[in-house]
Amino acid sequence: MWTSYDDYIDALRAIAEPTRFRLIRLCTQGELTVSELTRIVGQSQPRVSRHLKLLQDAGVLESFREQHWVFYRVTQDVQCQQLISELLEQLPDDGDLMGLDQARLNELRGARAKLSEKFVETEVPDWLRLHEYHGDELRFSGAVKDALSAQPVGHLLDIATGTGRMLKIAGPLADSGVGIDLSKKMVMVARNALAEADLPHLTVRQEDMYQMRFPARHFDTVTIDQVLYFAADPDALIKEATRVLKPHGRLLVVAFTEAAQAKNPPPVGIAISDIHRWLEEAGLTVTATNVLPGDVLDISLLVSGKNKERA
Repeated sequence: MWTSYDDYIDALRAIAEPTRFRLIRLCTQGELTVSELTRIVGQSQPRVSRHLKLLQDAGVLESFREQHWVFYRVTQDVQCQQLISELLEQLPDDGDLMGLDQARLNELRGARAKLSEKFVETEVPDWLRLHEYHGDELRFSGAVKDALSAQPVGHLLDIATGTGRMLKIAGPLADSGVGIDLSKKMVMVARNALAEADLPHLTVRQEDMYQMRFPARHFDTVTIDQVLYFAADPDALIKEATRVLKPHGRLLVVAFTEAAQAKNPPPVGIAISDIHRWLEEAGLTVTATNVLPGDVLDISLLVSGKNKERA
């Protein structure tokens, strides 16, 4: 990150101010808006905004816009994170001011959690009912981790992240990661899930999965979990996922497929032959397949990589 001695000193100077140190400590625990940080530290918004700008100019914080809000988080640069971690380790445990900050942050998280729970109950009850076909969650989680075990997860993208389930499973294996969803409400749900799971190296953004704003060849691992059936154009979705995948990256597709002995399966299954065709048309080759059998629906996990001539 730091290309010179002066840049390193500038970062230290930016951090070494009481309010900015408090802001850094809060942003290590997840992404927060200016208004949220203002409420926590109890200072005016213009003053907090100036502190945030100084930290961002020094390369310590990064920000992104989501409609009318700007979220701040600690930069994902490894050197910077290590520096901040070492500084926070020296912080006394009995700091009254830091304790008050943490109490206010916890209160804010509690409000987020209640709103998130309300959104899940009202917005996605039908989708959540599909979870009954997943069977044992530990078995599914283990299958995902096994599917991704052949190489490092690296920089992760989870498309149509919903409640953030895949991020919670694969996120601990990743160096960094992003979950996207078109629904503003589901982004809030997933963001709360990441905070509860203590995964501050992951972030959630509102994005159109057919026209993502990420550059080409950007992610090491891309996951598409139970999305293809609901996608209006699954072929286009897989091609867009392939566009943002690095030449040696992997795409993990998870989909319900009809169980061999099922008599009346719900209409959410996809033929594996269709998935293979979409992957092939996008220039991907399946390298591993695992099918978790179920009474009504199977869960198929397909790992694929880019063909060399189209990487």
